[in-house]
Amino acid sequence: MNAGHWVAAILCRLGTAGALLLAAAGAAPAASETALAAQYTIAISGITIGRVDVETRFTDTAYAAAISGSTWGISRFVSDAQAQMAGAGRISGGRIVPGSYNLDTSESGFDTRVRMALRSSGVANVDAWPALMEAADRVPLTPKHKNGVLDPIGAFMVALDHDGPASGPEVCNRTVKVFDGWQRFDIRLTYTGTKAMTGGYSGDVFVCAARYVPIAGHRPSRESVEYMANNKRLEVWMAPVAGTRVMIPARILIGTQVGDLIISARAFTSTSQQARVE
Repeated sequence: MNAGHWVAAILCRLGTAGALLLAAAGAAPAASETALAAQYTIAISGITIGRVDVETRFTDTAYAAAISGSTWGISRFVSDAQAQMAGAGRISGGRIVPGSYNLDTSESGFDTRVRMALRSSGVANVDAWPALMEAADRVPLTPKHKNGVLDPIGAFMVALDHDGPASGPEVCNRTVKVFDGWQRFDIRLTYTGTKAMTGGYSGDVFVCAARYVPIAGHRPSRESVEYMANNKRLEVWMAPVAGTRVMIPARILIGTQVGDLIISARAFTSTSQQARVE
């Protein structure tokens, strides 16, 4: 399978760069605000094939994120692809509550787009292009599959309901219910250990083993679906964002048929300041 397809799919599930206001998430003014600027490299079998840039703003009660990623074709295994994502929402105690999610991708002339609004109960409305093709083996996607879900940006954040250090089990031991505009799937996470990471992010990270569980909207007969559902080589390394109660990935590993695909932070900087209260 062409690794470019893997990368495009992963960018779609990770997270429109540009100005994002926390007010768009319906957040009340807060006393402080933390901005995170992170850059990640995308490598497969040790060869760099792309990058991801992340800009996120947090208050105690809200977040807004802009993510852009691209890959470049260096062989028949990798194609040129671009993805831009934006998401905003609320932070309520230990819960991420998405409010909006946008996605635009382009790979070898094929474009996709998602515009989604969410509420605490789930998806309020969604416009995903292109629409899913009719297929006899496609698992039907029903309204119930859009309840109690996170978008692909919110799915990669973990909010803590307390100050002070977190534990690996509380961060990792969870099932994340995700809807990306076309498909509903679970990501089942399990804590496997704590590691010291150096480089773009330096510090301890919690290592979460992950499993992809397709729920609806997918076609079980597709090679990529079957492969990912059986893929036991999936990991997410979660790191704290200084100045917040939020943790996000510092490293993601996905085993593919042409080698390990690794998305790893090469820069990870957070700054806090007083937010102006009108």
